[in-house]
Amino acid sequence: MKKNSSYLRFLALAGGLLSVSTASLAQVNLNSISVGASYWKPSLDYWNQRSLLTDYNGGQGATLGGQVMPHVALEVGLAKGLSLGGRAGYWRSSAAGNLSTGGVNRSEKLTLAIIPVSLDLTYRFNPARPAATTDASDQSAKPKTPFVVPYVGVGLSRYFINNTFTRTVASGSGSVNESQSGNNYGVQVFAGAERKLVKKLYLALDVRYHLGSYNQLVQTESTSTAEKVSLNGLEAGLALRLKLAE
Repeated sequence: MKKNSSYLRFLALAGGLLSVSTASLAQVNLNSISVGASYWKPSLDYWNQRSLLTDYNGGQGATLGGQVMPHVALEVGLAKGLSLGGRAGYWRSSAAGNLSTGGVNRSEKLTLAIIPVSLDLTYRFNPARPAATTDASDQSAKPKTPFVVPYVGVGLSRYFINNTFTRTVASGSGSVNESQSGNNYGVQVFAGAERKLVKKLYLALDVRYHLGSYNQLVQTESTSTAEKVSLNGLEAGLALRLKLAE
């Protein structure tokens, strides 16, 4: 499998989120489109605590750490303050190291790519404050945008997983280049706040917690087992949000 397959999958999912037909726009209230980046550190407990990575570099080990994840999203309005949205991101991390067994030296590298796609239900508190007067001729009668608009929500997620493992043996046979892929469901809970920058354009601070896992097939010369890998972890970041319905 090519190394950029996960990236291409992310682009396809992002394009699917953002390609809304004119007919569909006539039937739903498309509230906003967002692009942003956040830092996500999933647990990945199996990889970081029990896998072959712990033997790398003379027993010092190597870990798959947190990374910055680009993401795109859109929202449609359901009711006052309530919206339904889709969100997709692309996360990637690598760990590499050297091993020596029976006098044979080899270098190994594991690259893990995750595309979290979620269907988010969001509630915004006090999206607009009413003016003190109802005089239609008075500009102050228009709803006023608060300094910040806080929001909370929950999302149903699907995590698309791809990992690539390479092994290079210094001399002799045994080199490996293989990939595995799969997916599983999870949940995200989130909260944040958005601030208007200019007309229709907002800056959003978003903090969410991922609850999910997937099963990793681990093969040795004589056995094959499934290991549960936790995706639990905190994500925090910023996004620029274009409000189309404003």
